[in-house]
Amino acid sequence: MRSDQARRSITIVLFALICLGLTFGCSSNKRIAEATPTLPAAPADQTVVASNKLPPPEPNAVRDAVKRVLKDAAVVDTTRNPSFVAGDFNGDLSQDLAVIIKPDPQKLSEMNEEFPTFILRDRLGALETKSPRLRIAADEQLLAIIHGFGADGWRDPQATQTYVLKNAVGSEMESSSRNDFIAANTGKKTPPIRGDVVRETIQDQHGYLYYAGATYAWYDPLTFTEAPPPRRGHGAQLMKP
Repeated sequence: MRSDQARRSITIVLFALICLGLTFGCSSNKRIAEATPTLPAAPADQTVVASNKLPPPEPNAVRDAVKRVLKDAAVVDTTRNPSFVAGDFNGDLSQDLAVIIKPDPQKLSEMNEEFPTFILRDRLGALETKSPRLRIAADEQLLAIIHGFGADGWRDPQATQTYVLKNAVGSEMESSSRNDFIAANTGKKTPPIRGDVVRETIQDQHGYLYYAGATYAWYDPLTFTEAPPPRRGHGAQLMKP
């Protein structure tokens, strides 16, 4: 009898110990699970979104951009064909616009303000800072290059930084990529090219307009000898803040 009671007691004790162990184990697992932070799920698509492919410039959008920058002081010269081309000319990955313009004779004073809203340069200008301030004539054809802003480029309302170039309007104007420029001039001395270039013919001279930091400079493969220094003068105009 005593042996049976002893066995029952031992069984009860073992059963209680097993239950206690299971309870402790579940509680420990729960605490570990609660203490472990939940990691965010990996995104299903980790590919980099490509930049927007902008459509070719249209006349209405070009007119709007010129009016945004120059108000009504100048308009697109529609007698030229083509009168505008697009490209990333300053190499900042935002599309720019090069457009031939002509000043409104009635508002010429606005184009010749002491501190205009654009940067006036002369393709044939001297480098000296003491040169006379540039002025625009009533019957002058000019090339305006509107630098783009962000993904929308020159179409963006904030795209206002503009270079206006004298003696820079030619024929057969087109945009050429930096890679095409380098390939076309392999073996020749060339200036540092940051972005796309404007290829055209000016007075029977075939060449390229390229962004040189402080201005747009002219490259003629037949006459170029070395990169010119930054052009800071000859009527240099600063942008308004």
